[in-house]
Amino acid sequence: MIVGLTEDFSIDVVLDSELTTSESGLFLNSGVHPSVTIGNLLSFLPFKDVTLTAWNDVTTYGVYSVSRKKVDLVTYTGKIYQSIKTGNLNKTPGTDTDYWLETDFDSLKIKNHIYKVMDRVYSDLRLTRQLINNQFIYEVGKNVLNLPNDYAAWIFEPKGSDYVSIRLNQVSFQKTGTTPVNLYVINQGVLVETLEITPSDGIVEFKNLNYTFKGKGQWIFAIDSTEVIAGSGYVDPLKYDGFVCYTGTGIGASPESANYSYSQMSNGICFNVSCYKDSQVYIENNMIDLANFIKATFELMSLEVFLTNPENRDNRVESIQADRDALIAETKSLDMNTVAKKYQTELKCAKNVIALAFDTQLFSDPDDDYGIEVDGL
Repeated sequence: MIVGLTEDFSIDVVLDSELTTSESGLFLNSGVHPSVTIGNLLSFLPFKDVTLTAWNDVTTYGVYSVSRKKVDLVTYTGKIYQSIKTGNLNKTPGTDTDYWLETDFDSLKIKNHIYKVMDRVYSDLRLTRQLINNQFIYEVGKNVLNLPNDYAAWIFEPKGSDYVSIRLNQVSFQKTGTTPVNLYVINQGVLVETLEITPSDGIVEFKNLNYTFKGKGQWIFAIDSTEVIAGSGYVDPLKYDGFVCYTGTGIGASPESANYSYSQMSNGICFNVSCYKDSQVYIENNMIDLANFIKATFELMSLEVFLTNPENRDNRVESIQADRDALIAETKSLDMNTVAKKYQTELKCAKNVIALAFDTQLFSDPDDDYGIEVDGL
């Protein structure tokens, strides 16, 4: 795991190797409130033993840490195994260690808590599905134009690569007739998908497309060159927030193998585009710089579990867990040196780190309002 736990002597439990290995060097239960022990967590966390299915050689298993589905957990020869690799088909638990990790219910209970901690980290840092902009890019054409070469395209490049998702909400294709036309989606020389767009007999009419993409390199949305209705608008590729886009023409035997060159002319295709900041990868790449906030979140959520006591445990061992008022103070008060205060301080520090280090093209002031831009070519 990116973050792990150090084993302690609060309980006679040996955690699985994924939990005790930390890729970032960060151990969540190191230097936190003394009540946050493995023994206390296992006693209070709301996780029941569940019935798991036996492994079989005809099921393709996914990565449990990604899916979080119990279908990717199996029993085999009296032990529990967790799938750790995609395309896990006919790989024997206990033998194919690249595909299976031996685990147990105690380790799974702790992992479930860590998954929730990381979900809260992403949410509280406001890096999940944060809108950068929504923009119409269109032109009302008046001239009939035969598009040159074999293919005509719009080309998008995300600013921030893995940190940005782009959604083409709607598309307008200004061409006579109503016969659908293929829209080829190409990334790094690979035909990812073939969509379909339908003209509205020469008028500008936006129709739902709802296609989302993200990742490295150019994303090309191409059609076979044809006769369209277009204007003489100029495309400025650098004026958009979160991405650059421009038109292009391609020469080749297929849309994915064609050679595309930059163009500044409109081609009858127009879009309604949304761009989102969606940066789980950013957090994982910079885990060390956010380590204190992640630990503070883990510490706070652990004490919140003790406070709510979802397992209705009566024999509370640690004094902090027996004193409800003290737990409330630790998890709610910002007037003393409490866990809640530490969390708020580390959250502010983490946001400052992001503001300074995150792609400057993507950072936005949370107090700013978002606008919708309509851009003529």
